[in-house]
Amino acid sequence: MANVTFFVMVPFRQSEGEVIAEAGVQCPSKHVAIAQARGAVARGAVGAIAFMRSGDPALGEYGEATLICKEGDLPDGFEDSLAA
Repeated sequence: MANVTFFVMVPFRQSEGEVIAEAGVQCPSKHVAIAQARGAVARGAVGAIAFMRSGDPALGEYGEATLICKEGDLPDGFEDSLAA
């Protein structure tokens, strides 16, 4: 199977004094992922990111994630959620 590019938006919320990532949402395009991140913050998320990652799902091999959008107030180290 050929490489496929996935676009994902991850909202963050405040919980007991910490900012934590919620479940990511797969999006059909870069533009939709960015719009979803902006919309999550507009609806009350403390922050959101959108990223893209390419890989071969049949082999389970994926490249590194590339951040395409950061919205809101996110703590240092939020990039660690991209590696998950």
